[in-house]
Order: sequence, then structure tokens, then C-alpha cells
Amino acid sequence: MALAGGGYDLTSRHIAGLLAWLVVVALLLLGVGSKASLARPFLWSVASVVFLALWSALSASWSGSAELSAIEADRTLAYLGVFLAAFLIAQTERRRQRFAEGLAIGVAVVVLLGLGSRLLPDVFEVANGLGSGPQLLYPLDYWNANGVVFSVGVALLLWLSREASWPGLRWLAVGTMPAALLGLYFTFSRGGLLALAVAVGAFVALSRDRLWLLATVSLAALAALPAVLAVQARDALEDNAGAAAIGQGHEVLLILLAGTAALLALHALLRRFEQRGGGLTGRMVEVSRHPGLLKAVAAGLAILALGATVAVGERAWDRFSSPDIQAPSEPVQNFSDFSSAGRYDFWRVAVDSFGEEPLAGVGAGSYEFAWERHREIEQPVHDAHSLYFEAFAELGLVGGLAVLAMVGVLLWSGFAGWRDAPPHQRDRQAALLATMLALAVGAAFDWFWEIPGVGVVFFMAAGAAVAARCAQLARRAEAEGVRREDRGFRFAVAGLAAAWLSAIALIGPLLVERELDASRDAAAAGNLPSAVEHADTARSIEPWAASPYVQLALVAEAERDYDTAAGRLTQAIDREDRNWQLYYLRSRVERAGGDTAAAKADVARARELNPREECLDGIPDCG
Repeated sequence: MALAGGGYDLTSRHIAGLLAWLVVVALLLLGVGSKASLARPFLWSVASVVFLALWSALSASWSGSAELSAIEADRTLAYLGVFLAAFLIAQTERRRQRFAEGLAIGVAVVVLLGLGSRLLPDVFEVANGLGSGPQLLYPLDYWNANGVVFSVGVALLLWLSREASWPGLRWLAVGTMPAALLGLYFTFSRGGLLALAVAVGAFVALSRDRLWLLATVSLAALAALPAVLAVQARDALEDNAGAAAIGQGHEVLLILLAGTAALLALHALLRRFEQRGGGLTGRMVEVSRHPGLLKAVAAGLAILALGATVAVGERAWDRFSSPDIQAPSEPVQNFSDFSSAGRYDFWRVAVDSFGEEPLAGVGAGSYEFAWERHREIEQPVHDAHSLYFEAFAELGLVGGLAVLAMVGVLLWSGFAGWRDAPPHQRDRQAALLATMLALAVGAAFDWFWEIPGVGVVFFMAAGAAVAARCAQLARRAEAEGVRREDRGFRFAVAGLAAAWLSAIALIGPLLVERELDASRDAAAAGNLPSAVEHADTARSIEPWAASPYVQLALVAEAERDYDTAAGRLTQAIDREDRNWQLYYLRSRVERAGGDTAAAKADVARARELNPREECLDGIPDCG
């Protein structure tokens, strides 16, 4: 998903979803389902995700776009496949350990790829590499997505540094943490810093080894600090511009490696100090594990937060709610900027949309139409930059509560699994829970739900955490002499049926996208009959979708068959009647065909749906 630009495009996302469901089918056919522990946390988790998918699909009947609503339902089904695959894989203690280690390693690889694209642009020649702007885009194609993944990577690496089953992997984890912190700096992401605080803070708080974890992450930060300072002294590298950035990247890499070497040496001394023990060490560990310490820290943080609110609250709110979304002149100033980068208006529109249709919402995937109608800033937006605001806007009270229930059930299962885990398993459960919590908090401030490169991390961690919790409940029931109900066969049948239905749902849009791409390629090559044939095939696969009719209209317009083009656009509008661009396109072909009155009416309708669109002023020409 990371190498596919985060998986935002439909093709890579649906292929990944199909692969996840293929893993589920393979595991069920191998008999894993018959041995799985199917306790209530699993059933509640699956039920919440399935309900969200079904409600999203049902919203197509009142949505502004049946096609977009179906795609949103498919997104949820892809996540369900990832969750089920992770749950089935993590059915034993050994597999849960290996799976969590694999998740940490995978995130670490993403971190190293991203950092490598900045420090070694001559080696990692990527689309979003040198010259793409100061904020690190590669590999997830969005700096905030990189920031949140790099941050949970620090927490997972911190766990791996103490709990990896192979000692060598522990040292590799320690040595990778400075790279993750430097990569996080290159994102200049405030959301990434928040995710770092949540992920590392939650993991340290939930661990009994918090003293040693704090020491390790503090040493890692100190090891990364010289490289961060070196970046600030190298403008070309910090701005990611110019040939000079290549040489400066090499210099910073050497500084980072030196810091990492020093970290490993200090970590070795720290481990010797820990193993040697002693009275002072024992007292420090005892104090760090005292519940009162956590309460005192929480109280101190609350007081600091209250003081900060009093000191800068009014100024911060004015900046946050300002329509001015201009980025700071210096990249590092992003960390301290109080601007919402448009989120205040994104969320305001979501609240307004919820007020219009409070029960059922405006339909899954339809937020962009509400944004175009109610926005106050000149910025094209497809998502509300908040999973929760967007859910209430698009799916109403029912769907919004369904999203909260889904996230709540998964987080509670992770917490309960940590609470009841034996000592040697608690830190792994804490790391999984910290990962889920950081991503759930991040989803409140950004569009991470729409970026599978982030979403799959959440659902993989959730699958392993729920599997651990179900195993605990199964052991408890066995110890109490409660006879376990054999649900294996029914689960396998239900799982295979769900996989079949999900595959059908995911394959349809995938084939439509493939045919439309072929139609566009044929039209670009001048082969209009082939373009029509491919677009007709797409239409036959999903007759409710608007995009095949739009493509047929564009081909007819290229052939100067304006009546046919207008008819096809009318069919597209019947399926997506809140999309201003369709009315504009129809006005264009009507004007070309001589029907000036109809063209003016369509421009007026387009302007009604998108009042702030500048290209609709005067002579309509949106390119």
C-alpha cells in the first residue's frame, strides 16, 4: 500500500482488498476457522464493520452518487478482509508475536524508504522525491500520512527493542528509531507529532518497563537531534530543492549514522545497567511502576494543557478558525502553526450537511458535493479531513454512531486484552493498542480512512489484538468448565460467503476502472470506436455508475455528435445529480449544438451547486 502511493487510487486499493480476502479464503480452507476462538469481541467487531459497509451501500439509494456510495462500501469491505486475515493468522501466541513483529518491520521499511528518498534522492528516484516540496511525500503521497505512520513506527520499534523474539532484531529496532524520528521531522507534520505523543505515551504508560522504555526513546531522540540540527543548517535539503540537496543529504546521512552508532553504544550501557540491578535501580523501577506516578503525570499534563489554553487559547482559536490557509514561509514553522489548514471550514460544512439530513446523511462519498455547495474558501476538497465528522455528514446519526461503535469496540477489545494479558504478553498488547489509539485519534483530524496505507495498519493491529482477547476469553471459559460451542463450520461457511460477496463488490469497480482507462487511452490515440466499446462495457458492468456515461459523452463530443453527448450526460446526471461538473459539461455540448437556452440553464444549475467556482463566471470555460 505504501509503494502504491498509500493506496488512495481505486485500483491498488481494490487489488489489495481482493488479496486480503484471498488470504481469508485460504486460511478457512486450511481449517484455521474451525480452530479459531470466536468470542464476543470478534463478533461485535465484525458486526460493526459489516453494518458500516451495509449502511454505506444502502445510502446509495438516497446519495448524490450511487457510484461513490458503492465505492465507500467497498473500502469498508477491503478493511474487513484485512481485519479477518489478521485475526485468522494471529490465532496462537507464537503467531501473534510473529505477526506483531512483521507489522513493526513493515512499518520500519516504510520509514526507511521515505527517509531514503530525502537523504539519497540520487538513489531513490521517486515521483515525489527531489523538488516535490519541503514536506516528505514519499511513499504514502501525503506528508501527514507519513507522519502518523512514522510515529506509530517509533512505538512499534520501541516495543520491538525489548520484546523481539530474535536478539538481533532488538538491536536493529533500536538503531532504526533515530531514522524514524528524522523522517518524522521531514514531514513537518503537526498530526505526526500528536500521533507520536499518543502512540509512545500510551505504550510507555501501559508498560511495566516504562523506565527503560523512556530511557531508550530519549536516547533515540538525542541520537536524532544532531541530524535534525544539521538539516536546519542546510536550506537546500530542508526545502528539498536544487542539486545541492543531494550532497547535503549525504552529509546528514553520515551524521545520522554516527548518532545511531552512539545510540547503540549507550543502549548497550543501559542494558548492562539494567541487568546489573542494584538498590538504586530497583527503587527507580519501583517508583516508575507505582500507579500514583501515572496519576501525577496525568495531573501535571492536564495543568499544562489548561495553562496553555489560558495563555494562547484565544489567539490559537482565531488562527485555527481563520479562512487564511497560507502555509508558513519556513517548513519548520508548521510544527508551531495554529492554522487548521482549512479544517475548520471542512468540519463546518460537515456539520451543516448533518443538519440538513441528520438521520441518514447525504450519502456515503457525497461530502465533496456538500463542500462545493457550502464552502467559503477556494480549495477543492473531497473529504472532510475527519473520519467522524465525515461519517455524521454522509451517513447521518446512524452511520456516525456506527463508526464510533466500530472504533470503540476495537479499542476496548485491545484495552481488555492488555488488561488481562499475562506479564510476558502485556507489552505486545500495549504496542498494538497504542498503534490503534494513535491512528484512531489521527483519523479525527485527517482523511486517513481514505488512505489504505494508514488504514490497514490500524486493522492489522486490531485483528491481532482481538485475536488475543478472544484467546483469553476461551481460556477463561475452559478453566471455568464452560463447554465451548463449536462454531467452526458455521464460521467457515459465513466467511467464504462473505469473501465471495466482497470479491464481487470489489471486482466490479475494478473492471469498470480498467475499461474506462482503456477507453481514455483509445480516445487519446484517435480510435473512437474502440473508446466507445470499452466505455459501453464499463456501463454494462455497473449500469448505476455515472462515470461510464460521462466517458461516452466525451467520446461523442469528440465525434461532434452533440445530441448524443447531451443525452449521455443526462443519463450521468440522473445517477449523480449533485455534481456541478456534469451540468457544466452538458452546457458545453448544448452550446456547441446550438441550444443556448439549455446551456444557460445548466450553467445556472452548476453555479447553484458550486457558487464559488470561478470558471462559471462570465463565459463558462472550465477547461
